[in-house]
Amino acid sequence: MKKILTAILCIIIAICGTAAAESAQKENYTVVNVNGAFNIRGITPEGYRLTNTENIDSTVWSTFASEDAGKPYFDLVISFLEEYADVDRMNNLTEAEMKDMVDDDPSLSSKIDFTETESGTKVMILRSNNPLDDFVCFVTIYKGYEVALNLFPGTDGEPLTDEQIAWAMKFLSDLDFVPVNV
Repeated sequence: MKKILTAILCIIIAICGTAAAESAQKENYTVVNVNGAFNIRGITPEGYRLTNTENIDSTVWSTFASEDAGKPYFDLVISFLEEYADVDRMNNLTEAEMKDMVDDDPSLSSKIDFTETESGTKVMILRSNNPLDDFVCFVTIYKGYEVALNLFPGTDGEPLTDEQIAWAMKFLSDLDFVPVNV
């Protein structure tokens, strides 16, 4: 009888633990609707929260800040670009077309690299060359929308580290792009 009660108690504890984990995960889950075209959703990094979302013209701007103001903050900026209206993903662009994305903006004073996320999505990374204006911008394209994650240092003014940049890239890589059923 003790074994049966112990087994039942273990099952109840496992079920309660799973429900608590799912509940905690849902609390950290963020969904950003992009002009009714699709949703971007993902787990908000631990210690961070979505502090503001604005929808201006065809641009959605969401800011995530840490509870620790010394940690970096980031913006997720999604804008529809007519010139990429027929482009599903950055992966569909040729190297020359990706280079044109950068050459179109002569004001950039940034180091530019192209890489792929863990899920195989091509991303352009722009890193500021100006030590007084430290930032990293990760850019990709999804269904004609430019999706940019802009990472900035925290209030302590310390330059962004390679670890923080990798952390932001992981966040971007883990985002889900979900079509909205019309």
